[in-house]
Amino acid sequence: MKHVFAILVLMGISAPAFSVAQQIPAHQTTLLSPLPFTNRAQCAIDSEKPTSSIFVMIDGYNAAKVANSVAKLSGLDTAAYSAKAMKEFRLSVAYMTLNIMNKMVRGHLPVLPANLKSANLPKYLQVSRNCEQSKGNACADLQDYLSQLWYNAGNRAAITSIDRFTTANFPLHASKDRLGCYYVKKFSALQGHLHNAEVTASNLQDIALAYMNEADYITGCFDADDTLSNRFVTLQLDWATNPQSLEIQGFDFWNSLKIYMSWAWRNTNELEVMSPTFGKLFRSIALEEAVLYTPNGCRSMTPPSCDNQYLSINSLRELAKATGGNNSEFFDTVPAGTDAEMLEKGVRGVNNDFLGTQSFDKAEEWLSNFRKNLIQSRGIMKNKYQSAMTNLNLLQDQLGIQGLTTSVSADIKNHGSTEQMMNELYYMCTEIRLAGDETLDFLKSDIERVAQLKNMTQMPYSEKRSLSEHVNYFKEVSARVLPVCNELEKTNFWNKTGYTVNKLGFAPWAKDMLQINAAGTEEQGTKFTPTAFNGTPLLSWKTNAGSSSASQVICYNSIDCTRLMIKSMVDLYAVSTYADALIPLAGKSSDPNLFNPYSELKTCKMYDPWYQTQRMNKVFMTDLANTALFGWNILPIYIDVDFKAPRVASFKQLVQDGTIKFDPRFEKSKIQTSIVADFGPLVGAPCALSLNNNGLRTFNFYAFSGITLNYCDGKQQTEVISNNPSDFATGKDNARSFCGGCTMNFMAVAGASTASLSVFNPAKFVVYMVRTFQKYFHAKKDKVNIPKSWNVNAAYAAEVYKKYGQIPSHCVDQLGKGLKCFSDTCAAKAASVFEETFNTKVHSVYIREDDRHPSHISANTQREAWIKSDLCKGESIVRFTCNERKVENTKVHSIRGFHKSCRNVIGDRR
Repeated sequence: MKHVFAILVLMGISAPAFSVAQQIPAHQTTLLSPLPFTNRAQCAIDSEKPTSSIFVMIDGYNAAKVANSVAKLSGLDTAAYSAKAMKEFRLSVAYMTLNIMNKMVRGHLPVLPANLKSANLPKYLQVSRNCEQSKGNACADLQDYLSQLWYNAGNRAAITSIDRFTTANFPLHASKDRLGCYYVKKFSALQGHLHNAEVTASNLQDIALAYMNEADYITGCFDADDTLSNRFVTLQLDWATNPQSLEIQGFDFWNSLKIYMSWAWRNTNELEVMSPTFGKLFRSIALEEAVLYTPNGCRSMTPPSCDNQYLSINSLRELAKATGGNNSEFFDTVPAGTDAEMLEKGVRGVNNDFLGTQSFDKAEEWLSNFRKNLIQSRGIMKNKYQSAMTNLNLLQDQLGIQGLTTSVSADIKNHGSTEQMMNELYYMCTEIRLAGDETLDFLKSDIERVAQLKNMTQMPYSEKRSLSEHVNYFKEVSARVLPVCNELEKTNFWNKTGYTVNKLGFAPWAKDMLQINAAGTEEQGTKFTPTAFNGTPLLSWKTNAGSSSASQVICYNSIDCTRLMIKSMVDLYAVSTYADALIPLAGKSSDPNLFNPYSELKTCKMYDPWYQTQRMNKVFMTDLANTALFGWNILPIYIDVDFKAPRVASFKQLVQDGTIKFDPRFEKSKIQTSIVADFGPLVGAPCALSLNNNGLRTFNFYAFSGITLNYCDGKQQTEVISNNPSDFATGKDNARSFCGGCTMNFMAVAGASTASLSVFNPAKFVVYMVRTFQKYFHAKKDKVNIPKSWNVNAAYAAEVYKKYGQIPSHCVDQLGKGLKCFSDTCAAKAASVFEETFNTKVHSVYIREDDRHPSHISANTQREAWIKSDLCKGESIVRFTCNERKVENTKVHSIRGFHKSCRNVIGDRR
């Protein structure tokens, strides 16, 4: 196996100052985090837990651009100099990230709270909120605060004097953490949990083969091989830590990493460690636009929240898909909103490589496609924002409120009878009603809310006027122009014989709202151009001084200028919808949960991962009650009950702390009932009839079913179909109010054979009871909506494959629980405990009670595992209790050596 270059950082060991010339210690893939396989329900649950593995996605373009400029000025080879810069940029990002993580896991830097509301650090809370509420110098206090922490790193007393830091801001455990860093060449089975929603012998074999050929898929993140791509780089960072500490501090840890990273990148000399040549130049690069973080799996870096900021950032997932460039979500002139997009997409598949990572030969190709889509979308948003702000400033500088509205009245008075004027007024009045009419309020509230959102107020651009000033300008102009439009309507201004509005003249955003561009509604004709009523455009840029003909038109007349104002405000609203995702703020890189759409579906209550479990238990209890009521007698009645999950129908929006919060509004859960009459027990005819009034499916006896002929009178029903753990589809609407049918089944035959006037019908009771339990156990086998998880150690899978040449069926369950493969799961757990305790390798395990009948062994039975290992020559004995179905609850009572050499090493541990 080839050596893999990487960095291993241990708590308590100083991090050396690496340079490219220095040799990085060899690092084996045994440090890869276990692969956390989950189905849909478990993936949704895991979204609210902090991750221990992340991807760092790097784009070296800006580093190459800076180097190219320097090379041209210095007369150097631009291509070679740019390539060197991209390589050192990649190494610098890796070094800086790991250096900061190392400082935190060693307790040299405190972990900063992600939730400011619960933060017990008054000074940090103050400087953070001051920075959030304004731009520029207000963030200087936060920079000073971080500077004090950085330059006092390792001095616990000095750090605690800066703010009210406690032990809760430092490592909570004594064991040593480990950090692994890998350069991903190709997404493979080593990231198999992203591609499969369950563990099978087939994907375990893929993992084993990928691990055995690891050099084809990963290498160390400090590998300086010139054949590696440095433009588009995906790094995988694994953090091996105490599970309890991870649950408590995980979100704070990742939040702190992003904050320290952005600050240290610009304010320290750390970059010169890996890049003496370009270190100082790299500080000028907007790190937040060049680097993106994402969790490696279903868990999160940031706690999910049902607000526009979280949903917007996670919408980057659409751009990460192989077909992301075809998605119009970010290009809509009037976005439906992140909440509406989520409602439209609904429940979907997960852990089935829906991002298409494996459809590319190399990881760099997938990231290149993602970055291309991201940069294109970001460019559109930046252009919209800057154009809108420029136009609004010009309108206020040159015309103002009074000047613009007075000009509108004058133009109507002087040119109101022409068809051109009628068209232009029709466009203006329609568009201002859509955007500024308080009564209709299609967009007015959304536009006015723009000035309250921190993703807009903290936009990293210097502006002449604030957003509040622009919004007020829009409101004042709208308030004066709308009455003019109302008056024109009252006088039937457009109700003239032969006049038809030319729909081509509407602004693109208005066409989208009015669905003028829908198929069959677009009119043919000459492109509409506004008229300069006074001979020259009202506002224009002079492109050639002294020449009146060389100019770039801003707006032709007062009506056109009013429409430009409206369009600019609509554009600002569009930008605000996705600004969190596409225009990251300086100070913290984005961390979308790319691989888990259920992070937002769960937090916004659109998907309940526990509902199917609760439904299964409710149906089971109802069926038991039915059996008790109807199963013992000859009555042919049976009440079939099911439960329909509550559904999010819409969201109420509220601006809070500069972010739009979404509060789901539900359609309540419904109980669906059917009265079933089975005539078999009464008349000997194998025929059942079902009646219901709520769209329930046809009744079906799950036990002993045979040939069935059913008829239903349909009205309305929405049927959800799930064929496998990663597939989800919605069937057609098909309601049923009456269902009936004849079924040849054991139920009917048994009932007919025992039909009599007797009170008790034992055969019917037995069949009803069997059916109840069969339905329950069938429901428990749901691979999609009953939470299930597995943890696979790639090294263990490879070990099994080397031994057997395949993955034996009895090893699948053990490997799925993160264990090695032995005779059974409990033996594997005993081996795992022994290896962890003595840091050795176990070769064989014999369970002393294996020769006893399984019926004599319970979860509380003490068992003896006789173990042979590298620790000593003979056998050692582990006494423990174990339940194969809940192996995590295994309890070890004692460990002792049987052979003399083992007794000398182990003694008798209890």
